[in-house]
Amino acid sequence: MRPFRVIGLLSVILTCGIAFGANVKTDYDRSFDFARLRTFTFRSERRRNRDANTLVDKRIEDALRRDLEARGFRYVPDGPADFVVAYYTHEQEKVEPTAIGYGMPYRWRWGWGPAFWTRYYTEGSVLVDFVTPSDKQLVWRGRVTNTVSGLDESKKQIDKGVKELVSHFEKDVRKSEKRES
Repeated sequence: MRPFRVIGLLSVILTCGIAFGANVKTDYDRSFDFARLRTFTFRSERRRNRDANTLVDKRIEDALRRDLEARGFRYVPDGPADFVVAYYTHEQEKVEPTAIGYGMPYRWRWGWGPAFWTRYYTEGSVLVDFVTPSDKQLVWRGRVTNTVSGLDESKKQIDKGVKELVSHFEKDVRKSEKRES
């Protein structure tokens, strides 16, 4: 295989991994009756962090509100709600060295030995908790992790990630209902 084909194939694989690489994990209280959840609110106290990105916070909250309301939940900003939504964000710089061959005959550098391509990227995570307001019981937790594409793509990535989280919540609720019946 020619080196340019190898490079082209690797770039396609890595691009697909970046574009479709969202990783969603969830956990929930299997004994909780999710059917009683109708209304939600967001936790009132915000983390007071001078480095917090209020643009990202607003985008996450808007996406959560839109997707939960689309699934029949009602947002109550001031009154008592059936569950409280809390979310947390985290970013981490990552380095991924990838071997692209060993002793390839068409080398673009001198010498023999493994050739490495290093990818530097930022991985972002959003952790979402659904908590009962009366006893502060965590009833559902979801986390979506993905490569951050950049500032111009953050709204699209947040919308897509939150949509995946809420759809996983819906699946978890259905699993819970099947166990009860």
